[in-house]
Amino acid sequence: MEKVPPQLQLGELIPLADGTEVAVGYGTGGQFLVMSISGRDGGCWVCAPASDRAVQCVRDGVASPWSVVHHSATGTVDVYRSCVDGSIQESVMLCSALPMGHGVLVAA
Repeated sequence: MEKVPPQLQLGELIPLADGTEVAVGYGTGGQFLVMSISGRDGGCWVCAPASDRAVQCVRDGVASPWSVVHHSATGTVDVYRSCVDGSIQESVMLCSALPMGHGVLVAA
């Protein structure tokens, strides 16, 4: 699976202590911390607008990526899902409406 949705440009991959990776992507909305998740029909990306400090906290292991997602710089996250026909569906969610962990796939 790609590390960022096609709408963003990959800037950096951040390896986490558990062996997974998150990405930093850049787009028209600025800098995003991107979590790539397998969805029902293909890739799914949860993209949180993130400050330099928030990204550095993830790099240093001081904050979990889910903390950054649940407390994004704008109070919202963009969720991109791959569809069976190859298209990408985008939705915007309030951070306060997000469930924890992979449950975000059900909510998006």
